[in-house]
Amino acid sequence: MQNARFALLLACCVVLLCAAGARLHASQAAAAPSPSPKNLQVLTADVNLPKLMASFNAALGVQCTYCHANGDFASDTNPKKDVARKMLRLLKQVDLHFPDTGNDFLSSRYLAFPEGKRYVSCYSCHRGTAIPVNTLANWHGPDRAPEPGVVPGNRGRGGAGRAGGAAANPDGDAPARGGRAAAVDPAVVPALRGTQMHKNMVFLPVDTNTNLVMPAFRAAIGVECNFCHVAGAQMELGHANDRHSDLNPKKLIARSMIGMMQEINAALFPGEEIDVVATAASVPPAEKHYVTCYTCHRGSRVPLTEPAAVAAR
Repeated sequence: MQNARFALLLACCVVLLCAAGARLHASQAAAAPSPSPKNLQVLTADVNLPKLMASFNAALGVQCTYCHANGDFASDTNPKKDVARKMLRLLKQVDLHFPDTGNDFLSSRYLAFPEGKRYVSCYSCHRGTAIPVNTLANWHGPDRAPEPGVVPGNRGRGGAGRAGGAAANPDGDAPARGGRAAAVDPAVVPALRGTQMHKNMVFLPVDTNTNLVMPAFRAAIGVECNFCHVAGAQMELGHANDRHSDLNPKKLIARSMIGMMQEINAALFPGEEIDVVATAASVPPAEKHYVTCYTCHRGSRVPLTEPAAVAAR
């Protein structure tokens, strides 16, 4: 009987010691520092790598082995890892274009809100797909309500005002007077160049077909012409008749965006002849993955930096 009690006591002690040892091992494992990341060439060791890599997966809709060698994250054998590094350098270059707008890219360490204030993230362009969408389904876009402050009326399309005003010529010739706005076939992309020579062009050529580019801006960014242009005394229906003026600061921002888009495409596709009119109008050649206005904006003047469901939390 005494031996039985001794055996039971001994067994209880063994169980307690095992439990204590397990807890000690778990606490030591939790306290132990994570192994230092290897082969970092763009990111730095102070970046929250697990959270950042999870954000990459969500932004591109891929898993780790899309860019990494299976079982060896430090390896460079997967060529997509080098592409990812190029994208990170480009992301920093883009975000640092906004130094005076509360942007805090360096503090955010590549993570989106609330860690830091950023204007562009991987998600801004990719939206859950490995290859971003860059082409407008309808280059002309839908009819939209005028901007605030615009006198309501019968809206024209493509720069045409009221019925009886100028009719848009999709081939870029000067608009005809005295007729209704021409019907637009969204499946037919007009010529990139026209016969009209425009004033005060900086990044776009002077012969840009504005009957293509300006409606495409509206569609890509979700605004009306007077969002960027100065609306003169004869402004009507959301359009702006004083279009050469630089008095609207958003026009200067728009120019900066076009210049930045050119820089991005030159960095991503070195040596290729890329027509800035096609990318500005978000109608690049088929099978070309050039960055366009639509790539980031997707119909909204402020690009998303993370999924809307996440941002709403």
